[in-house]
Amino acid sequence: MKRPSIAPAAITLGVGALALVVALILSFVPFSSAGTVEPTAAFRAQKSLDEVLFKMATSPAAKYTGKVAYKYEDARGEGTVEFSDLIVTTSNTAEGTVSLGSQQGEYRQISNNPYISAPNALWNELLVADEKLNLDMAPLDNKWASTRFTSLPRFGTILGPDNLAGDIGNIEFDSEPQLGVELPTPNKGTPDARRWPTSDPPIEFIGDNTVKIGTWEVTFDPESKSVTNVKGQSKQGSATYDIDTSVSLQPADQAQKVFANQRALVGDLVSAPAPGLWAKQPVVTPRLVGECTTVACAYDFAVSGIPWADDVTGHFNYGMTLNFAVGGRPAGALGGECKPVVRVDFGRTATTRCTATNLPANSSIGPRSAYTYLAFLDTTEADLNKLIDDNEKQTNTEVVYVRTGNKGPEQARYGAGITGLPSYYAVKRGEYLFDGIGTDGNLHVTFGPGYSEHISGGTFDPSWEGTEVLKKQIGEQAKAAGDAQVVYFVSEPQAVSALRSLIASEGQTDNVTAYLYE
Repeated sequence: MKRPSIAPAAITLGVGALALVVALILSFVPFSSAGTVEPTAAFRAQKSLDEVLFKMATSPAAKYTGKVAYKYEDARGEGTVEFSDLIVTTSNTAEGTVSLGSQQGEYRQISNNPYISAPNALWNELLVADEKLNLDMAPLDNKWASTRFTSLPRFGTILGPDNLAGDIGNIEFDSEPQLGVELPTPNKGTPDARRWPTSDPPIEFIGDNTVKIGTWEVTFDPESKSVTNVKGQSKQGSATYDIDTSVSLQPADQAQKVFANQRALVGDLVSAPAPGLWAKQPVVTPRLVGECTTVACAYDFAVSGIPWADDVTGHFNYGMTLNFAVGGRPAGALGGECKPVVRVDFGRTATTRCTATNLPANSSIGPRSAYTYLAFLDTTEADLNKLIDDNEKQTNTEVVYVRTGNKGPEQARYGAGITGLPSYYAVKRGEYLFDGIGTDGNLHVTFGPGYSEHISGGTFDPSWEGTEVLKKQIGEQAKAAGDAQVVYFVSEPQAVSALRSLIASEGQTDNVTAYLYE
């Protein structure tokens, strides 16, 4: 099944965040073993990099000219996409021109929904053989279509200035730090407790204006601290992206132009073709209707519309060829042929009838079917406009972003897969530190492995110190979030049930929701 992973959270830093974060860094850096009062070279590089990344993440948008080479571990293949003046906002919204091979197309992304308008020659380059099998490509030619189920990178997600800053800054997986004592808040005594690192990060200067961190090289203007180029590798799920692009940070009015342009496209996106989204087999099931005579023999063909995705609304269009193998002759030689076009809504089954006629006496008959298909993702103009409005609101929302301690390796890895952030970056709302924030403005809290060990009879063990911590946090989170929703992403089935019980017992089911995300 092809479905997108949860997109990294969109973060817009508050104006006052930089000074706070820098102060935190300088307060907790390891010092050199020589006994001096100077921070180590690695932590000086870390400070410069944080200044660059924080400025990048505070920008409403960024403009990119460069390329992304992508490769998947599964059968979706690999390729290189080039782009020029591609503008991406902090709400995973994007617009610009992309090239694959010698073919160009116009790319747009609304939140986590990617679209492209391109000639069929580009689709031939993009789609792998299995995706093109029986695919009706005619409606794709220079029309807006969804690339959600193809291998084309979601540029609004991987190049969102906040997402990219978090991706570059995440060094927890390349080199697990040595960690000290637990911090008193917000997760003390739980598997997601944070600790200050006591070892140098794997960061170094290359010249005066380039910092190397893990696989990344970040070039910036030393005076303004504005990033000018990034080069490195991003791994997200089964995909690996090698990114090499110039970066130009953009003011708010450029982001507003993107949203205005998207509103003008809404009418073209309410029923968008979605190549790469397959129907589950069998698609066609024939059934004899009544008795066969030499005059007529009728069959009903049930056509299935069950997609290989469980979170989509739309339909399949099938171009059917229905005929019969009669008396050992090739299919279609006798009995006639039917060529209906059948629309089937996702999750439903449609039926079409084809009747064989003028049949020879005492002959066998067998129904045969072939088809081309194309999936469509359906929505409404109202829903798309609301999504654009929400994205614009989120891009304009101030969020304070702070440095804190590291979670343990398992918990950090789990959280980064949801928020797109290292565990030592947090979103401060009110007096609480959240793990991330979504493009819809919801505040995210992640629960990595380890909670199920403290569950008894379906609820958290009251003798475990973490139970009281979690109860207290629910109220603190709801208060700090204000009008926003708090969303828990939980790695263990037992833990999500126990958390839901705890949320209900605290009377916060309207404000806090827990989801299983393994």
